[in-house]
Parts: sequence; structure tokens; C-alpha cells
Amino acid sequence: MRAVVTGGSGFIGSHLCDFLRAQGEDVVEVDLPHCDIGDTVRLTQVLEQAEPDHIYHLAAQASVRRSWEDPAFTWRSNAGGTVSLLEAARSASPRARIIVMSSAGVFDGARLDSPIDEDRTPAPLSPYAASKLAVESLARHYLAAHGLGVVIIRPFNVIGQRQGLDYLVPSLARRIVSAAPSGRGHITVGNLDARRDFLDVRDAVRGLRLLMRNGQPGEVYNLCTGVGVPVRALVETMIFLMGRPLECRQDPGLVRGTDAPSLVGNPGKTRGLTGWQATIPLATSLADVLAEAGAAGRTGQTGADVLRLG
Repeated sequence: MRAVVTGGSGFIGSHLCDFLRAQGEDVVEVDLPHCDIGDTVRLTQVLEQAEPDHIYHLAAQASVRRSWEDPAFTWRSNAGGTVSLLEAARSASPRARIIVMSSAGVFDGARLDSPIDEDRTPAPLSPYAASKLAVESLARHYLAAHGLGVVIIRPFNVIGQRQGLDYLVPSLARRIVSAAPSGRGHITVGNLDARRDFLDVRDAVRGLRLLMRNGQPGEVYNLCTGVGVPVRALVETMIFLMGRPLECRQDPGLVRGTDAPSLVGNPGKTRGLTGWQATIPLATSLADVLAEAGAAGRTGQTGADVLRLG
């Protein structure tokens, strides 16, 4: 079995490549600087050479914050990059099964207090979310017009090691592990009241592989736990795991008025089709991220501390 993974060096992509190889698959990673996702000609060459059975399209501009700062780049990367990939697949790998990644962010303009199933009407607000909804439309178009076997995935808040500091959990972990050595007895935080559905990246990539094999082209599938966790509880758990009492001080500059109060998914459709469900406890995921942040701190790595929901 041969797979092509765009964005293979990214957070979810790197875990997916590791998992697929562990399952005995041949994997070709598509990433900068060797291949720009917007370069249809180069993508076509890569697919012609790889002759993939499966294509996982994970390459994207995935930061909500950056999408507000540079919406044009976000649209070019996400919608434009998806057009390039699907055009290349239409030419070079028309029989390959394809997964395109959308996002639970397509509901970031909604006010929902119950688990979201795949039939709920999206309500995107951020440029990132709007571009991801466009990705879903592109997938359906290339299925209807060209018969490509495109399956649409909506992951909720995927967490784990290797995630960048522009995201909630790793940024929070870096703040917590650096607070004690600096002598600070507090950390600054953003919106503690929002509820999110946190999914370990190792569970996410298992789900991706199952949905690649079993998902119906044109259909949308959630990847989520179905459990909403208040950000306040997340912070308290991480502080408890570190064993260091810390006070949380809210910084208004870290609160986005556009953050949805609740984004919790319903995994029933995915579970019913594949038998998949999340198995890794949230505390385990958080402990792993804290350990990574501690190791990074000991080696002197630095990064911007941003605590937003993302």
C-alpha cells in the first residue's frame, strides 16, 4: 500500500507518517521546500512517480490567529492548495482514495451547546474556518465532476507532542513548566470558560487510516471524543500534573471575542462505520505535552507564548 501525505512534516502529518509506516505502508511526504502545495505541475509529477493508493491532504495554514492577520495567504494555502492537489490527483492518480482535512472550526461562528454531528449547518466566522468550508465544497465538486474518491474529515481540537506554540495546549505547557524556575507564582491565560473537544493525535491518525479505508466519498466524518472540557479544567489538570501551585491571571489581550463558547463533536457516525473511538485519556495527552515542554526548556528552545483557543 502506497500513501502520499501532504504536510507530512507538520503536527498531525508527522504522526500520521509514523503510524502508516509502522503499519507497513510506503509513504511519500509532500512538503516545502521540495514541493509547494500550490504548484499543480510539481504535485502531478510527485503523484505520477509515487503511484499512490491513498492521498492524505493535510497541508494547510492551520492557525486561526494567522488567518485573521493574513486572510489572503490562508485562502491561497487552504482552498488554493486543495485545488492544486485535486487537479494533480485528477491527472495522475484518478483512482486513488483521498482524504481532505476540514475542521470543527467551520462552526466557529455558531452558538452551540450540544455535540455537533456532521449534518449540522456550518457557520464559519474566521478566515481559516471559511477556507476550510471551501475545502469541503471543493471535495464534493471533484467527486461530482471528476469521480475522485474524496472523503472529508472534520477533526476537533487535536493535541499532542510536536504541536506548535501557537496553539492552546503546548503554549500553556510552556508557560507552566517555565513558571517555577523563573520564580513566578502565576501564569497568564485567555478564555477559561470555553469548552472544547480534545483528541490525542495518536487517536486521530488511527481514525484517519480507518476512514481512508471505509469512508464514503463525498461524506463528512467527525474525529472527536464527544466530551466537552472547559479550558479552566484543562489548565487545572496541567497544573496538578506538574505539582506546582500556580495562580491563573486572565490577560484580556489573550481573549478573542470571536471564540465560540463550545465546540464539541458527536463521534457516532465515525464509530458506527469503523468501530473507532478515542482511547487515550486526556491526562495522558497533557502529561506528554508537559514532558515535551520540559525537555524543550532544558535544551534552551524558545518560542512565542500565545494562549489562544486556535
